[in-house]
Amino acid sequence: MGIFRSLTAAFAACWLCLGSTALYAQSGSAPVDKMLKDAGFTYTTHNSNTWSINFERKTLGKFRVIVSTGSDIVVTFVIIAKKANINKTPKLMETLLTANHEYDYVKVGFDNDGDLFVRIDNQMRTADTREMKDTVNQVANASEELFQKISGSIKR
Repeated sequence: MGIFRSLTAAFAACWLCLGSTALYAQSGSAPVDKMLKDAGFTYTTHNSNTWSINFERKTLGKFRVIVSTGSDIVVTFVIIAKKANINKTPKLMETLLTANHEYDYVKVGFDNDGDLFVRIDNQMRTADTREMKDTVNQVANASEELFQKISGSIKR
């Protein structure tokens, strides 16, 4: 009887752990919405897994930090420039590659449309309010810093 109870308890513990992970992954939008609110951001909800936060900086001007989720990832990014507005020179490319080395968590690159982005990817399972606030601010600040370095290669 003791073995049966032990096996039942072990099975129940495994089911709860696995079940809660799946439930958390499926309901990723609720925690992100709450984290953005708890972090003090004023944001716009675009759909169940995409939000944006408006920022304004001296050089970059008005821009949006976008937060989007998948089943196990939170992607926070800014589109710095559209493909048509980018003058891809060797100096620009060197500056972008150097930026990828300088920033610890931030990625800089071109998306599938050829637009220039700054982003951070986080795992959903480790995301919390403090990390969300830090990530959004890091992406916003890195976008401004990078734009200052490359503004000569971007048409406005």
